[in-house]
Amino acid sequence: MTFKISFSVPLGICCVVDRLDCAKLFLGLVLGAIGMFNLSVATAGEGDALTKRHVLQLIEKIQTAGLRETFTGTALFETSGAARRMSNISQGVSDGAIKRKVVSLKKNHVVEIYSDNTLEQYLPSKKVVMISKVSRAGFPNIFSGDPSHITNYYVFSRKPELDSVIVKLKTLAYEIVPTDTLRWKLRLWIDAKSSLPVSVEYIDSTGSVIKREAFTSLNIGSSNIDMDSAIPNRKAWRKFYVSRYKNGIENFFYNEPVKGFKLVNCFDSKFHRSGMDSGSEYNQNHCLFSDGVAHVSLVAFYERESNMYFRVGNWTKGCSSFKSGIVSNRSVISFGCVPKETVQFFFNNSVVR
Repeated sequence: MTFKISFSVPLGICCVVDRLDCAKLFLGLVLGAIGMFNLSVATAGEGDALTKRHVLQLIEKIQTAGLRETFTGTALFETSGAARRMSNISQGVSDGAIKRKVVSLKKNHVVEIYSDNTLEQYLPSKKVVMISKVSRAGFPNIFSGDPSHITNYYVFSRKPELDSVIVKLKTLAYEIVPTDTLRWKLRLWIDAKSSLPVSVEYIDSTGSVIKREAFTSLNIGSSNIDMDSAIPNRKAWRKFYVSRYKNGIENFFYNEPVKGFKLVNCFDSKFHRSGMDSGSEYNQNHCLFSDGVAHVSLVAFYERESNMYFRVGNWTKGCSSFKSGIVSNRSVISFGCVPKETVQFFFNNSVVR
């Protein structure tokens, strides 16, 4: 690219100074112009970053859409190093409340119902429902918690050149870049009218897409969830309670093991392995931490024992990383859709010894 810079120097100047002074004057004008040009380029390069006020408004609109918008669609979930999966997702009114139903599209499908921070997982092949407490639902929910906290760790930019039509909906594109290396970068497309997320990509430090969640079909509007057709005779199924909100047992973890990841909630949970009877006792302390975008779980057994129930090591698969081992003679694991170094920091700073 070639830029043409022209100057208008008053003729009288060079008549009253010698040629050297005139040359110095001309050079000063050139350098000043170049400085102004560089300043304008730097400003333009940062021009697509949203102001904090606009970011807060954007996050609040997206949060509201994910919680209250009614819709039905099919979503594709892709993670590098793992099999692709698809689910039918619908959100609507059932029994006077907003609920979300997720039906996996595989042979031994599972039906999940989210409502009031409770997840019910129905396994039709076994006529069993597994009930657990949760702090958030999955896609298309992207953000959680206080929007102002998110702005401390991410820079939001509008990317109009990436705007596109997805599932017949006009979408607006955004880029969400972390301010450190403890979080993944995101690209997000939202419906221009409702602000409901339609597609999201998680990107590693090399620029590779390591996880993608996107609707392949979507209808936004009023929707009622028909529970009985999806889960016939569900009230007669056996119930297995996987977790509950903490019930007076001491919490093992710090409230903010890694800067920015604040404690969201803690649960008493049961360790369940195929072929093993987990019994009726809750034997794990499971806490969820979040910066509003990324989420990390810490799990520790209540009992101090040398048995190791988790695979030992520190590894990453797709966007998810894991670190497990023994801390204060307890089996501990940290995991989440974050870089490997992040779960290592969580593990190192996890248990109040």
